[in-house]
Amino acid sequence: MAKPAAKTKCPAGRSACQDRSERTRQRLIEVAVEVFSELGYEAASTRAIVEQAQANLVSISYYFGSKLGLYHAAAEYIGSHIAERFRPACERAGQALQIEGMTHRQTLDKFTDFIVEFAEIMLGSDTPRSWGQFIYREQFDPSGAFEILHAKFLPLLETGFEYVARLTRRPAEAPETRIQFMAILAMVKFTRVDRASVLRNMGWKSFGKEETRIVTEMLRRDMQALFAGPPSYHPTKPKTGLAGTP
Repeated sequence: MAKPAAKTKCPAGRSACQDRSERTRQRLIEVAVEVFSELGYEAASTRAIVEQAQANLVSISYYFGSKLGLYHAAAEYIGSHIAERFRPACERAGQALQIEGMTHRQTLDKFTDFIVEFAEIMLGSDTPRSWGQFIYREQFDPSGAFEILHAKFLPLLETGFEYVARLTRRPAEAPETRIQFMAILAMVKFTRVDRASVLRNMGWKSFGKEETRIVTEMLRRDMQALFAGPPSYHPTKPKTGLAGTP
């Protein structure tokens, strides 16, 4: 009767093997982000990913279960890193919301600081272009990866909804509240999404300190004008016919 095969031991020790395994997994994710962002999920080749990562083809199934699992891991990687960059600003903005008795002006100033900090992060040159490409592919053709990304950005969204609710005296769950905050985010994101057009039309070479200052000052002015005073909230009522019937 044949003896069972002995377990393979790592010559460098268990810790070294774990480190090497984690580096391989990390490298696969980083390469996958680049390939998926450039080609999309369907066109991306797992063989190309493992070759660029200098890994074995079976490593994808070993670490992620499947190509889809790797795609979701790439979304998790991007979402976690971006959320971590926004986390300090979200925490400061959230803590300000706990202050009792804030005036409309004080609330607006805190909200404006939050949006300006978000803009400064978005305009930073240290965010890989591939992250944006990956996210916007999911915006136009959402999949399960979109839900992963959305969950990572939810704290930022919920903080923004609450600020707009307080400044407009509308419920945070009101459609108008949510649309208004997402429109504010769009004012910031256009500088990232349409970066080439912005630079070309402004005659800028890049977003340096002066260019960023111009954008953030514009945002401050727009925020102050948008929420100049606390309006009364009137929920949308269903339209009625001539006889007063719906």
